[in-house]
Order: sequence, then C-alpha cells, then structure tokens
Amino acid sequence: MKKETPFVSVMIAALNEEKNIERTIRETLKIKKYRLEVLVVLDSKTIDRTGEVAKKAGAKVIHTGKWLGKGAALRLALPRAKGDIVVQMDADYQFMPYDIPKLVEPLFNGYDVALGSRYEKGGNPEKGSVTKLRRIGIYGLSLLTSVFSGQRITDMPAGFKAFKKKVLKDIDMQINHYGYEAEVIIKAAQKNYKIICVPIDYKTRVVGNSKLIPFKDGYLFLKTILSIGLRG
Repeated sequence: MKKETPFVSVMIAALNEEKNIERTIRETLKIKKYRLEVLVVLDSKTIDRTGEVAKKAGAKVIHTGKWLGKGAALRLALPRAKGDIVVQMDADYQFMPYDIPKLVEPLFNGYDVALGSRYEKGGNPEKGSVTKLRRIGIYGLSLLTSVFSGQRITDMPAGFKAFKKKVLKDIDMQINHYGYEAEVIIKAAQKNYKIICVPIDYKTRVVGNSKLIPFKDGYLFLKTILSIGLRG
C-alpha cells in the first residue's frame, strides 16, 4: 500500500509585507515533498496589499479584524490548519522556505518539535543580518530558555519552527505577543515533548523594516520566560 504524502500547514502572521510575502509563499509552494497549504493571518493594522498579494500567490488569507499580535494570530490560524504538521515562519523572506523539510523530517523520526536555529552547528546567518547587540540578546534569552525548559536551546527567538499539531493543541498557548516564541518551547518541554534544534539559513532583510522592537520585545521575551518557567 502506497504511503500517504504528509500534509504540512505553513502559518505566517503578516503585517505590511506586500513586497516580501509573494516570494515567501511561492518558494514555499515549490516544495513537492509534502502536500502543502499556506495560511496567512493578516493583521488589522496592515495598510498595504499584503492580503491581496498573498491570496494571488496561492495562500489562504485569514483576516483578524483587529490587532492581535503574533502569538494570537498563529493561535487563530491553528484550527484552520489541515495538516498534522504545522510550520510557523515569517513573511519577510529572511528564513528560507527551502529549509522547511529540514524542520519537518525530524517530526517523522521521534521528535515532536523542531526549532530552526541560526546558531546551531551548520546554521548560516548571513553577515549583517543580525547586529552584535541583538546576537547577545538572542544568546542570553536562549540560555535562559534552556535553563527553564531543560533542553539545549540555541535560538529561542527565531520565528521558524515546526510542530506536530497535537503539541500546539495540548500546550494551552496564551501569549499574544512575540513572547509566544518562548512560551511554546517551555510549555512543550514541561509536557515532555521531544525537541530538537535544526540549523537553518537566515538572510538580510531586503525590503521593509522588522516589526520586532529589540528592547521592548526583549523585555516581553524575558518576562514570558520567567513567568512560565517559574510557574512550571
């Protein structure tokens, strides 16, 4: 009997990314190893043509109707995901869609969560894509996440992760903002799901500006790690 091709749902939260999202979606849909769908959650603060461009490129667009934050946006998309495997990635084409199979394959080999890491051995952040100050912050936050999760985490803030869908349904996600990136790791570890860090490429943003505000969002990451870690 022929083995069924796995179904993978790629979820993208997007805000004013009309110049980047088409390429992100089209390159994702070029992957033929799996059956794929791309779900784009469009933030209500979007003022450009992100939704229109995403739909034309082949994505299913979910309109939030209000500002939610990244964590809440991805949580909204989850019930609409048809795949048993869920990949989250950013819209800005800094994480490379061709790395999706590297994240997905460990989930067929005993792991429940695969974390894309620019700093795992073999990872390749393009020169200039991450400032030295931000790199220090990533290291510190990843180290703290490692302490509270009991796992070796090398790039906690990276927005490129893959999960068995049952994991996301099980861990009671509550964080609406970027702190979600830490929440899913620590809560998955607390429930004894198997986690692996996978080396990935990372490119310099060509068009537009990052939505991440380093000091503000760094504080939210820290607050999330401590609140969930100490509570667990």
